[in-house]
Parts: sequence; C-alpha cells; structure tokens
Amino acid sequence: MKSDFQKMTMGELKKYVLEHRNDQVAFQALMERVDDQTQDQVYGDVDAEQFSALLQQHRRFQKD
Repeated sequence: MKSDFQKMTMGELKKYVLEHRNDQVAFQALMERVDDQTQDQVYGDVDAEQFSALLQQHRRFQKD
C-alpha cells in the first residue's frame, strides 16, 4: 500500500489522510513527503505588507 501513497500527488495524499485519519502508514507517508519539501514549497512566498496587515488585525482582535 505504501507504493500507492508514493504514486499519489500531495493533494491526493492529504485528502486520503483526512478521510482515513486512523491510517498511520498514510500519515507517515504524508509527513515524510512534507519533510522532503523545501520551506519555499511548504510556505510559499510571503507578502510582507499582507502579513503586516493580518498581524495588526489579529492584535486588534485580541484586544477586543
């Protein structure tokens, strides 16, 4: 079954893990795939202005 996980796209594997939450082999396959990615692939580009706006919004929300 593990070879089937290797054939899945990242999106397919994530969907499978969400639908089969008790499948430890699938979860491990997903975690190995995530570990193999560079941080740019995991997080993507960050828009500093958008991040700053979200941070300010979060801080205002926390004060209320």
